[in-house]
Amino acid sequence: MKKHCILLSILTLTLTFQAIFLVSIPNVRANQEIPEEFYQTLALNSTYVYNVTQFGGDLNWIGFDWASKYNTTTNIGGQISVNFTGFHDKDPSDIYNLFGSPMSYMDIEFLDNQAGMLISNHTFNNVSNGEAAFNMLLGYNAFQSGFLVPINNLTKLKEQALAQDAGYMPGDITIEETYSFISFDFKQDSGAQNTTLVYEKQSGLLVWARTKMIPITNPLGYTLELFLTNYSLDFDELYVYNVSKFEGAAFWYDWDFNYIDTWTTNPGGLVTINFTDYYLKDPGEPGWGMDAFPSDMKRAWFDIEVFYSGYFGPIGPIISLSNISNREAALQMGIGFGGLQSGYLMPSIDNITFVKQLALAAANPGEVTIDETELTIKISYEQVGGFEQMTHLIYEKRTGLLLWVDTLLNPYVLEMSINGYSPPETPSPPPTPEELIPSFPTLLIGIITVGALLLVTAKTRKKSKFI
Repeated sequence: MKKHCILLSILTLTLTFQAIFLVSIPNVRANQEIPEEFYQTLALNSTYVYNVTQFGGDLNWIGFDWASKYNTTTNIGGQISVNFTGFHDKDPSDIYNLFGSPMSYMDIEFLDNQAGMLISNHTFNNVSNGEAAFNMLLGYNAFQSGFLVPINNLTKLKEQALAQDAGYMPGDITIEETYSFISFDFKQDSGAQNTTLVYEKQSGLLVWARTKMIPITNPLGYTLELFLTNYSLDFDELYVYNVSKFEGAAFWYDWDFNYIDTWTTNPGGLVTINFTDYYLKDPGEPGWGMDAFPSDMKRAWFDIEVFYSGYFGPIGPIISLSNISNREAALQMGIGFGGLQSGYLMPSIDNITFVKQLALAAANPGEVTIDETELTIKISYEQVGGFEQMTHLIYEKRTGLLLWVDTLLNPYVLEMSINGYSPPETPSPPPTPEELIPSFPTLLIGIITVGALLLVTAKTRKKSKFI
């Protein structure tokens, strides 16, 4: 009996000490701190999935000691998954990378698409961001930015990128910014490397990359293009547009053409958009004006408020509407043309080719021009004959967010851009020969003025600096 009591006591004490020990062990994965220069709500130990749209060549993964680890691969339709494990000191052998400690570390898994099924090829565990950038060619020269960049100083980040046009790999470096993204485009002068990297400005996450290297010894080289799948526009954010031009009357009507309200704003005024969700087309739409987008496609809905600029700040809201469709706002505010009422969030932005086809088809009668950059698409429309309309729209690729609108529906004028974004300046057209030659009255006045100045100068024996 005593033996049983002794054994029971020992077992109880053992379990008690184990419980105390387990409670006292910190949960390292859950309690890791994120350095202040990085996005503070970065999801550690969560999977970021990238779809592969191009892959070619060889990906022989090597360490900083130049020892081969594994020859991995993926393919078109395959995936690369990234799981950030934490932040640690930079590998001391990572000497050619300008990014220092602390550095993000991650597990990276490569998956092949085999007959529609994703098959894991290999996983590299707890490798540094610098090692991933070096092996996957997600960087240029010392700018080995990889899957995650610090976001506390974007000005410094741009300076670091532009400084890479030096050393043994000089090249053309272009940086572009929109509301959500910043892109770095590196083109080596020799043509050996061509790399474009797009990061989200808020989180510093790589959202899209296209990179290739053509070594002299291997004409096929290495090619990789991927994009982040679990990225979407933040609907919890309030999007603010700064008004630079406003003229004419602005009336808001419902789908039955019943008057709702009169609204106004002015240069310096504001328009705020709070997205609520995606829904199907408003069943109350009577269809005045064709809708270029398929009826079974979900559109953005949102709350909207318009403010007037006063001496002491914004006045209003002048008008406030809840949970309206994107198309309703587009029609009422002139943010679109014909059937392409694209409004504040362009539908189908994931298919740029389709968007361009819709824009060109909506111009009847009228002329449409389309210009693209790495991050934006600009659509300009000018109506030919009849009602006067000129509308210019710039949208952000990958989100479809409206960045800038300049629209004229005589006598209504509206120009505004999202806070923090400046549209590229349009160069002025060269003067015509008629503009270079002054009219006869102007020329006559000029001759009389110069003659009078010469006469005065001759009499005073002083040269006039104004001649």
